[in-house]
Amino acid sequence: MKYKAFILLASVIAFSGCRKIFNLPDEKNYLSPQADYTSKEFRPILGRTTVLNGGNIFNAANSSFPITFQILNPRKGDGNPANFLLTEQPTLVWTGEYSGTETSLAQIEAKRKIETHRLLETRGNGDLVLWYTATPALIQPADTVVLPQNNNYIDIKVTNSGGSRIIKNLIVTPVRDQPYIPNDDYNKTTGKPNTQLPAGGQPVRNFANIQNIRNAANNQFIDGRSIDKGIVYLYIRKFVDPAGNAAAIGHRLRFKFLDKDSAAIDPFRFNATKWIDQVHGFNPAGTAPGFDQTHTYVEYNVAYPIPLARIPTKYTVGGVANRNGGETAHAEFSFTRTGFGNVRETGRILLDFAIFEKGDWEIVFHFKTANPKFDND
Repeated sequence: MKYKAFILLASVIAFSGCRKIFNLPDEKNYLSPQADYTSKEFRPILGRTTVLNGGNIFNAANSSFPITFQILNPRKGDGNPANFLLTEQPTLVWTGEYSGTETSLAQIEAKRKIETHRLLETRGNGDLVLWYTATPALIQPADTVVLPQNNNYIDIKVTNSGGSRIIKNLIVTPVRDQPYIPNDDYNKTTGKPNTQLPAGGQPVRNFANIQNIRNAANNQFIDGRSIDKGIVYLYIRKFVDPAGNAAAIGHRLRFKFLDKDSAAIDPFRFNATKWIDQVHGFNPAGTAPGFDQTHTYVEYNVAYPIPLARIPTKYTVGGVANRNGGETAHAEFSFTRTGFGNVRETGRILLDFAIFEKGDWEIVFHFKTANPKFDND
């Protein structure tokens, strides 16, 4: 065995010597002429960070990594430059891992920092990234019908030590930003309130998800969607404090409840709600988990977007057990009352939502045609 090992070692040394003696070239990486993008057209949503991978959009065709990717020649379909795709913007990026267990706003912000990034970038595996800083002010969103001359085209230069090639005519034409979900009330083409007719007409509404809540007038269950059984609208909108109010700090989230007269329902009536668990929010100072509860709303200091990252936490749909979760937040507001026959009833409002744009937001549940019954029978 020692003799065989000696022979193997001698062979390796001899081969290395031969490479130098005969001036053989160093091994080069391989770049396949078939390396290409499997998807050539992308319609990301403005205003949110989107990784355009489409299930591994770059087929390396056995090419050797590392490979560098460079965006070239951004242009419109009519040949005019589309250099706005490469505009550099201050961008908030993660430098640490978000867990969902941070206990202050400062802990969250310590895991993020401002870097300069182009609106559209590539990654080392070929993925494209459109950052949240790409807004309609910088990139014209697609219309209902996209004419060829209105598309944005790019070429990508693919390079390793084995050579380079240019992959041409990828289309990246984003659609208008959608600041929140659910957004049936939002026109995704114009950015204005949605209506049943393009020229106007009856507004399209978001409806709240109602469970086991009775109508105070007739004791029937409210379904939230019909006139006969009680309509409950859902509004997700920004709010503005009176001028000069220093509390207008741009990272708040409020929950409000309105009756059929549009008067505030006291959040304390939702007596079974675990307010501390509704969102990853903090007290007014932002220094500890908590909230500010008044007789007209419950308010949290939060970091945006919501959810902050696509990982499952106790604040997202399905909780931490949902391994594929993290894309949408989940909130639940409940109260208990005693019905006829001494039966304990629990009424609930359920909400799966996301907010992508920083600001002061309120989520309002409007019992438009029927007031909820809180009192015991």
